Parts: sequence; C-alpha cells; structure tokens
Amino acid sequence: MYSGMDKAKLKAYAKSLGFRLVGLANPDDLPSLDFYDWWLNQGFAAEMHYLKRQRSRRKSLSQLLPGIQSVIVCALPFPGPPPEASDQDLPEVNSEPNSEANRSGIPSGKVARYAVGEDYHFVIKAKLEKIAMKLDAEYSVPKKNRSLAYVDTGAIPERSLGVLAGIGWVGKNAMLIHPEEGSWLWLGEILTTVKFTPDIPQADRCGTCRRCIDTCPTNAIQEGTRTIDSRKCISYLTIEHRGEIPEKYHRAIGDWLLGCDICQDVCPWNQQSLRKGRKKSGAPIVEQIPLQDLLSMGNNEFNTRYKKRALSRPKLKGLQRNAKIIEKNQFE
Repeated sequence: MYSGMDKAKLKAYAKSLGFRLVGLANPDDLPSLDFYDWWLNQGFAAEMHYLKRQRSRRKSLSQLLPGIQSVIVCALPFPGPPPEASDQDLPEVNSEPNSEANRSGIPSGKVARYAVGEDYHFVIKAKLEKIAMKLDAEYSVPKKNRSLAYVDTGAIPERSLGVLAGIGWVGKNAMLIHPEEGSWLWLGEILTTVKFTPDIPQADRCGTCRRCIDTCPTNAIQEGTRTIDSRKCISYLTIEHRGEIPEKYHRAIGDWLLGCDICQDVCPWNQQSLRKGRKKSGAPIVEQIPLQDLLSMGNNEFNTRYKKRALSRPKLKGLQRNAKIIEKNQFE
C-alpha cells in the first residue's frame, strides 16, 4: 500500500490547518460502556435522552466505519482576544451575580469562551474533512471505506479518544486537559481504515487539587468520579435544558447567559497555559451581550444574527429565559 503520508506528515498537515495538537488512537483500546451506563443510570444525563439512545452506537466505532484501524484526534485552541485586548491573567472568579456587567455599566450576560464567534462545529469540520480527503487520496482508500470526520457528533467518545491519543487527561471537572494548552480546546476526530501507530497517553496531573470541585456554585462536579451531574450544571441549564430552570439555581447562574467557565477559570493548568501554549494569544475572551438587546429581539433578527453560532442552541426563548434570571439577579 502506498504510504506517502506517514504519521509525521499527517500531523504536520493537520497543524498547517491550525490544529495545535494531533494524536493517534487505537479504537480497540476504548474502555467498555460500564462507566457510561453507570453515569446514565445515575440520571446525570438529565433530559439529554439522545445519550441513552446512542448507547448501541457507542459499543464499537466499527459500527460507524467497518474496518476502522485508527482514530486521529485533533485539538484547536479557542482564539484569543485582539492583541490590544490581550490579558495574560484569567479573571478572578467572583461569586457576585452580574459582576462583569456591573463593571461595564451595561446589564449584560456572559457567553462561555468556547461559544464566542462562529460555531466551532462548522470551523473544525471543514478542516477535518480536508485531512480526511488528503489521507484517503494518499492511501487510495476505496469510497466505501473513506475516512469520516466528526465534531461532537456520531456518538463518538471524544474525551476517551483524546486520552488514548495523548492529547491530555480527563480532569476532575471532566474536561480534557493538556499540560501546556490547558482545557481551552475544541476537539474533532477522523475515523480511518488506515493503520497508524497510536500515541502514548498523558499522565494524570490533577494531583490533590480540587479547585474546580470547591468553586462550582451548584456542586455539579462529582468528587471521585470525574463526572458532571448535568441536572446541576450551569452549562446544561442555560443551553440544553428546556422549560423553566429550577429557582434554586437562579442565584448560582449569576450572569451566565450561555454556558459557564468557572471550573476552567480556576484550573491551574489554564493559568499554566498562559505561560506556555497560549503565551502569545492570551486567554480566550468571554463575550458580553446586553440583556435589553436580547429581551427586545424577535425571532427573525435572532436567526439572522446568531444562525451560525452556538448561541442558537437554546433558541431565542431559552436565551430570554436566561436573560430574565440574570436581570433578576442584578437587582437582588
């Protein structure tokens, strides 16, 4: 078989497209579904019923690509702020609701760092497909066996594959963490029938640190299991949850309009990343959206402005629900 794109060339090409980290995993090394089943049985998936429906597809990646030999895991760092706005320190975590909005003088809600700019699914998918097409051409892969690109889709266990591919370890906050890049990373995968030597997993470096656990305002991080109880997680509540958010979580939501970065803001490895992998770019920004703009917005304007952004996920109704909670927090 022609081998014009070996492992080194593959990684070099992926990095030329902007990926900071690239690793190879053996799909046969994936763990069993026992832990996944336990997590589901605890009710930690909340109303994300599709996760239970996906179970049968999670048994083996060969169900997605017969004859699969390797998984290429790519990580793209969240973009940093413009040079003039770069700040080499992560903001202090302030438990006072709407603290950011109070400093700006305009009542606003915060958008988590991963969701700033165009939806990362679109950004990464196009890059992964370029790699897949080049790989298939180099190895003359038949059409029926062509490589497949996934970004948070297809029942792919991304973080488990990221660990196997040496991209990082799963931290106590359930995020994939790299010692120089931290956890400010988007992940994407390519399933391929081309066989590559897998990379070596990273050592777990969380140690005795428990800052993420202690700082989570809703106690969503499950100590000892490196999992999240979605029913309590601000990110889940502000994005995936449909209907009214239980009032007991309103105060904890503070001024988070979409998502939450608290457990990542306090992580020492993200502070470390500002001296290593993110030294030039600085910390990714947290976007502020004025509440009144959102509350007075109609569906047509919303769809025009946010169609290609993660902000469209909870729809206008969900964001306005969140905005009302933030507005109430501000005046309490």
